[in-house]
Amino acid sequence: MNDSIKKLLRITDKNLEIVDVSYETVNKKQRLVINATLSPCPQACKSCGSTVKDSDGKTVIVRNGKKKTTIRFDEYNHMPMVMKLKKQRYKCKNCETYWTAQSYFVLPKHSIANHLRYKIISLLTDKVSLSFIAKLCTVSLTTVIRILKELKSYLPGNTKKVLPKVLMVDEFRSHSSLEDKMSFICADGESGELIDILPTRKLSRLTAYFQSCSNNDQVKYLVTDMNAAYFQLTKTVFPNANLIIDRFHIVKHMNQAFQDLRVRTMKSLQIKGFKKESQKLKVNWRFLTKNRQNINHSEYKSWRSFRSPKYPLLTEAMMIDRLLTCSPSFREAYEAFHDLADAFRDKDHIVFFDLLKHLPESLNEEFRKKLQNLLKYEEGIRNAMIYPYSNGKIEAKNTHIKTLKRVSYGFKSFENMKIRIYMINHLIEVK
Repeated sequence: MNDSIKKLLRITDKNLEIVDVSYETVNKKQRLVINATLSPCPQACKSCGSTVKDSDGKTVIVRNGKKKTTIRFDEYNHMPMVMKLKKQRYKCKNCETYWTAQSYFVLPKHSIANHLRYKIISLLTDKVSLSFIAKLCTVSLTTVIRILKELKSYLPGNTKKVLPKVLMVDEFRSHSSLEDKMSFICADGESGELIDILPTRKLSRLTAYFQSCSNNDQVKYLVTDMNAAYFQLTKTVFPNANLIIDRFHIVKHMNQAFQDLRVRTMKSLQIKGFKKESQKLKVNWRFLTKNRQNINHSEYKSWRSFRSPKYPLLTEAMMIDRLLTCSPSFREAYEAFHDLADAFRDKDHIVFFDLLKHLPESLNEEFRKKLQNLLKYEEGIRNAMIYPYSNGKIEAKNTHIKTLKRVSYGFKSFENMKIRIYMINHLIEVK
């Protein structure tokens, strides 16, 4: 029986003896209690080096009672389980030193078994809250936080960072602080591996950080969004790097300009008394941004805004054409928007910028200005269509971080947040 229980607990200590198993009620909750003793053979004194017996055969190391401890284990059959362990104490008669027997399955001065500790650490790699981990492991929230803080020593030290050839940079909202509400994140553009997280995105701090790295001149591509502050890094820190603007943000900018125009057109139609036409633009906005190459020209059917028998059966292309009849200026913007989108999709930077620089004067002025704002980022946009790199991998990490923040109801400590981010990216290995 003794060996069977030890196998269930995954304990191989030969000096541990299971006395009995019982139940007890604590705070109106029942728990499983394993009573055990730990009494290994006496060893030499660690203080003075005395052996168990001296040269005359007299006993020097003697047993000196037992120390009672309670060790928490993982729950068994959905029931909290603890071990009430009596550990043998020893005394050295030569130097009057006392010590207590220790077992491998629990750290000195700790009351949580290593098995349970490793379970908590494993759960910290998942996108779950600390309170959920505490509840699942039947420990206090303070215990989970303490174990999390212990992992700080596994974070990368202050040694000089080695930067990759392709460097992705971005920011995310982290926590409210006196310094900055936005934190900075950078990663390898080829492997997607996280490099580092900084508590602020201020240019002065970023410049100092990257200047401390060992191989700034070996960064060939800097991938970023349209944050102008990051553009300065190529001038001050990465002299040999080509600036690449993330393709998603370019498309997002064009889509936003077009959608803003659609909303303004809807409001204008409402003022003029064309409420039905305004409503049609509202409910069919997805068709207006759809890739023209994917628009169906052959299948006739009834549409939500053009139901039969009032309207004849229409193809998707015919339906979109009817939508555009509500405003000639909006139709012109539609054609300009999709011409740019097609060129960008084909990665033809020559055609793209030729269209952008020669937008018709008759085009809606605000819409034209928003599109031509892209000319400020010409170098980065051209490189985005030439080189295969984007911020997709770092945006995926930001999504994981947002999920972690949401389930955790935010973080008060940047340090704790950084440890969790490293954990979910499997960059901390606890041995």
